[in-house]
Amino acid sequence: MNEIEMLRQMRDEVPEQPDVSEVRLRMAAHTERAPARRTRPAYRMRFGLALATAGVLAAATTVILVRPGGGGPETGPTSSSAAMVLERAALMAAQSTAAEIRPDQWFYLKESQHMGADLPAFETWNRMDGIRSALREEGRELKVGPVEKGPTTVRRTQQEVEALPTDPDALLRHFRGDAPERTPLSICGPSCPPEVAQDAKTFGTIGWYMKYGPVIPPDTAAAMFRALAKIPHVSVEEDATDMDGRHGVGVVFDAGEHGKLYYVLNSGDYRYMGVKVVRDGQSTGTSVLGSGIVDRAGDTP
Repeated sequence: MNEIEMLRQMRDEVPEQPDVSEVRLRMAAHTERAPARRTRPAYRMRFGLALATAGVLAAATTVILVRPGGGGPETGPTSSSAAMVLERAALMAAQSTAAEIRPDQWFYLKESQHMGADLPAFETWNRMDGIRSALREEGRELKVGPVEKGPTTVRRTQQEVEALPTDPDALLRHFRGDAPERTPLSICGPSCPPEVAQDAKTFGTIGWYMKYGPVIPPDTAAAMFRALAKIPHVSVEEDATDMDGRHGVGVVFDAGEHGKLYYVLNSGDYRYMGVKVVRDGQSTGTSVLGSGIVDRAGDTP
């Protein structure tokens, strides 16, 4: 069974989604030209969920486009490449199994920050019932205490993602409406045109939730990938790097003279690796070095 037939078979098992027939035709053309590839064995995805048939879906990560007029193939971060790559990511997410998370478990996150200066990496643990949190800076002891008050606790984040629409168009309407803005880094200032600022806010909010991948239900994660592909000014760079120099797939929002906002995803399982802003030749951002659900503060996945 080839990649296209497998995609079609798996596509029948998930809810109806936007038409990607043009994308599949391009994938079919690429498959006819390309030599046979070895698929990878199934593995566990760090969206925190068990993943089935990951090898087949991840086998082709290079985007090949056909030039109009019958010319040779070319590569590039176009809207079609974004649709194809993000549809593949959505299919992988949709085929995973929802995690069963207990209220007494903890959400673990390890991050590094590169905001003009490289700061030490730090680890955080937040109990899913929202009553305790813990912090360990690199080279220091674990500190456990009450949860800081605010709108972005992991308990509230979990409640928000579980209430999100699982249709990508409805999800876009939600984030473009009265939903609270949750953006990891700002890309658009007051001088941004309103329509660009609105798209930047939507792109930023989706990416902010993606950082909490282990608590996102599979159908919601799939909708997020498909919604990203529908936002104007979004493209894909097949070989992007995060702020720690790790290579992955870059999902890019291009705000013109205001800069570019990147989400870097693992090229094998599309796990969120980090965010960065590139403006005037300078880059700032944060990297996710580890995440998951654990039983105790101090534990790692």
